[in-house]
Formats: sequence, structure tokens, C-alpha cells
Amino acid sequence: MSDQPLLPQSLPRPHKKRVLPVELPPLPMTVIGWQGISCVLPPEWNLTSFSMERENGYIRADAPGDAAVTVQIRWQDAAETDRRIGTLYDVFAPRMRKLFKRPPPEQKPPDLRKLLEKVLKDSDRSAKKAGTSFESSTRSEKIEGDELERTAIPFSWTGGGRGQGKIWHCSKCNRVVVAQVIGISRDASQVQSVAAGLFATLHDHSKDSLDLWALYDLQLKVPETFRLHQQQVMSGHLRLVFLRGGEMIVVDRWGLASMTLKRFKPEEWLAANVTVKLKAMKRSAVPLQTGHEAIVYSGGLSLVDRLKVFRSARGLARPLAVRFEGGVWVCEEQNRIYSVQTLTSRKTTDLWNMVANTVMCCK
Repeated sequence: MSDQPLLPQSLPRPHKKRVLPVELPPLPMTVIGWQGISCVLPPEWNLTSFSMERENGYIRADAPGDAAVTVQIRWQDAAETDRRIGTLYDVFAPRMRKLFKRPPPEQKPPDLRKLLEKVLKDSDRSAKKAGTSFESSTRSEKIEGDELERTAIPFSWTGGGRGQGKIWHCSKCNRVVVAQVIGISRDASQVQSVAAGLFATLHDHSKDSLDLWALYDLQLKVPETFRLHQQQVMSGHLRLVFLRGGEMIVVDRWGLASMTLKRFKPEEWLAANVTVKLKAMKRSAVPLQTGHEAIVYSGGLSLVDRLKVFRSARGLARPLAVRFEGGVWVCEEQNRIYSVQTLTSRKTTDLWNMVANTVMCCK
């Protein structure tokens, strides 16, 4: 008999800890807002091109990575779509109506079919230059919108790629908008999916007289009576400057806040980046709806600062800016510094609070 120790026929298996799959939170949708046009696109899309004009302009947004799908939106004042060569009557008639307090003649709605034919002909011409055939289809005209304010025609095309879009006229803002999603031939399902989301969220004017401005990680609202005057779009710094006569709104978003705050306090950073001197201004702490607290300086503008603002506004002095409010706050979760400055006339009140409380961040 062997003197080897007896071993059990089976050893117990070591207990394995069950690892549950980690559910990552969904990525946020991409919000785009520019010149009164706003929409929602899939996560991680980027605004890649835009115009400075409000009456006649465009924006373009691209899918992330190597995807070839893109969104293009163009708009135009409907009065411009049928403009003919001006005559003496065209010059003097508006002045005479104003003098005698006569209403302007009723404007005919634009011919959407004719405008769409031009869009498709341009695409056909491009396809032929690329040596590919072009086919397009249009649907019947329909009325849509929350207040039935849109007359719209959906369309689609193939040739050197594919596109799905829509042209419409809005009776509220009197814009003609052409919006389409474009991709290559194999992107049919993605083009269709993005187009469905685009047209469900696309607006050509605001409902509350406040324009949404949203690009990258900056999102805020500004009264629609202000016009974009300047923009700086860089990886670490976004700046938008708006004018209304001599009044001004300046919005900044700076990245890498933790590095900046090693050298400067928030109020020191603000003093180095504002358009006026803060030395004589009143300092206060103002809570924001996002949960942050802003350091705000406010007061009347000196004569030197008024002249500086006058020059910045290119002499558009009415209404003249006489008061300044400027505030800064830090979003630690986003590692961003935000600031809003307003330079306003005597009649304008509470503009800083209104704009600052529309700036969206992580809270």
C-alpha cells in the first residue's frame, strides 16, 4: 500500500467575485445656437463653420472623428429672396410711407419651389463636375410649427453623396431656411437618423425674445436686439461681444482654471480682462442659479471709459453706455472661468443678472 497521503477527489473551486458591468452615463447632446438659429445634434458633434451676419448667414456642424456626415443650415431674409434692381420708386416709396404714416405694402410669401429648384440645380452641377449622376425628390408643401408659422417642403437627393433636407419660410421671423444633413452613400441610415433629430429641434427664432448662443461648452442667452460684433473661438478661450447701439455685452469662457488660479484670484483675473477700470467700482458677491457665486463689480463709467466704449462701438452711441457691471465665477467641475460684462444706458436695468443666469455649465 502506498504511503502517499490520500487526496480528496475534488477540491472546492475558489469563489469568483461577480463583476457587474459599469453603466457609463450617456454623453450629453450637442446644443447649437447662432444668430437666432438653434438645434440639438448627437453627442460630440462640433460647430465647424459659421457666418457673422444675422440677416443672411449659415452654420455647419460635423460628426465626430472620421465620420463624413455634416449638417448645413443657411438662412436669408425673405425680403432678399425676391429683390430686384432698385428704382427711384424703391428708394423714395418707404420714405413717403413713413412721412404720411402709411403701412408698407403686404409682402408676398417667397416662392419656395423656385428657391429649392435653385438649391438642387447647384447640387446637380457639382455632381456632374465630379462625374456622378444626380437624382432628387421633393415632397408636397406642408404647414408646420408650434404656431403653424412655417410653410415647408422636405427634399432628398443622391449623387456624389446623399442628403436629406427641408426648406421653409417662417412667417414670424420672415426667414427662409434651408437645412440639410449630408453624407456619403453608405451613410444612409445615419443621415436619416440625424435629420429626424435635427428637424425635431431646429428653431429659426426665439420664443422669449432671447437668442440662444451655444458653441462648444459655452451656452447662454442674449436679448435678440443685440447683434454679434466680435468673436474669438480658440481651444482655451471663447469670447462673444454683442452691441446694441452704444450698449455692449462681453462674455468670456476660459479653460484650465486651476492653472490660472494658481497665479491670480478670480477678481484679479477679471480686472486684467475687463474693458474698464474696476478701482472705483462697488464689489459684491452675487449667487447664480447654477449654484455658483460670482464676484461682481458695478458702477458708473468715467468719461475716459465712456470714450473708450464709444470707440469700441464704432461710434454707435445711441443709447450711450454710462454704467458697467462685470462679474466672474469659477466652475471647478468643468475647470472653467466664466465672466460676463455689460455696459448699459440709464434706461437698461438688470441686464447683467439676466445674461449671467442663462450661462449654462455643470451645475
